[in-house]
Amino acid sequence: MGGAPPGADKWAGVGPSALKSLDFLGFPLGERIAYVRGGRRIRRSMARLKKQKNIVTKRSYTAGRVGRQQPVAPEPNRLLKVWRRVLERRLRTRLRAKVAVEIHDNTHTMLTFQRQRALWRLRLHHMFLAAPDDVVQALASFVRKGDADASVLLDRFIERNRMYIRRLSPAQMRKRIRLEPAGRYHDLERIFDRLNERYFGRRIDAAITYGPAPRVKGPRKSIKMGSYSADSKVIRIHPALDQPMVPRYFVEWIVFHEMLHHVYRTRRGDDGRRCIHPPELIEHEKRFHDYSRAQAWEQENLDLLLRARVSPE
Repeated sequence: MGGAPPGADKWAGVGPSALKSLDFLGFPLGERIAYVRGGRRIRRSMARLKKQKNIVTKRSYTAGRVGRQQPVAPEPNRLLKVWRRVLERRLRTRLRAKVAVEIHDNTHTMLTFQRQRALWRLRLHHMFLAAPDDVVQALASFVRKGDADASVLLDRFIERNRMYIRRLSPAQMRKRIRLEPAGRYHDLERIFDRLNERYFGRRIDAAITYGPAPRVKGPRKSIKMGSYSADSKVIRIHPALDQPMVPRYFVEWIVFHEMLHHVYRTRRGDDGRRCIHPPELIEHEKRFHDYSRAQAWEQENLDLLLRARVSPE
């Protein structure tokens, strides 16, 4: 068998398919390439390559599989647990006690806390997860001893981070609330409508309901007879007022007071603290027709309300 053409050793081991690809890429293969591979003589001419140079043949090439560990993004719940544990440690060193933190996404109440023997239980908005040290210290001081200065600092922190609080319309928030204004002895909706017409010209656009019965062990030391949520525009009345011995005018006074919170919103005083009962509200409250009588009944019968036991339905 004759020797290989000049330059054939250069292309030894290159298959026909690869040769056509090389030709398309502009490699000079000469007028004719002939070489011997595995005992088979393969000839390709430039004329044949020219006829096929405008034909593109699709082929799939299976690459070798390389095992690589792709980075896995941490799950949001796992990240939340990590940040929560970090916050628990930060509070534990300042409170010098066991701490259990629960993170929520509420739209109104940003923090609540409760002492259970040697354990502090805190429910905090997720904005507190990355709070700076001074805020965490203020949080510990407020929880431990109700520090007024710490309360001011916490209010400012919440105000700066309002962008992280979900925005819901009052109508959307009311859908999540179970409204039960009709009691056994006092119908709150009727009381609200009469007061709204008499004192406010029906301008108060709010809902009213009895609040849930709080779970209290032992005698009460205080009672919150009513509250108003500016976000949902809902007035809540303590179910202990729905008793036959509680006069109607007293319930009306409590409802009237909460309706005034719809008119006079919470604001900040010159000292930076929140003013829930501005002077204008106090003066307006005195216009209630049975104001003095309701105050006198409260002073004489407060123990009756504190001893009232309301069973949750």
